[in-house]
Amino acid sequence: MDYAMDIAAASVNLHAFQTSQQLNTAVLKMAMETQTSAMTDLLESIDAADIAAMTGVGMNLDIMA
Repeated sequence: MDYAMDIAAASVNLHAFQTSQQLNTAVLKMAMETQTSAMTDLLESIDAADIAAMTGVGMNLDIMA
């Protein structure tokens, strides 16, 4: 009877692990989709006139090596 309980416990633990892994995968996929969507929206919001107006933006930056 102890083996039956060990098998049942192992089955429950495996199912819990699989559920946790599926949740983690879903969260990572959602984060990737959100980031992609945000980047696409940002690129669409910047047009050629905005880029032309920002030609001198980097001239005042000091880069320390």
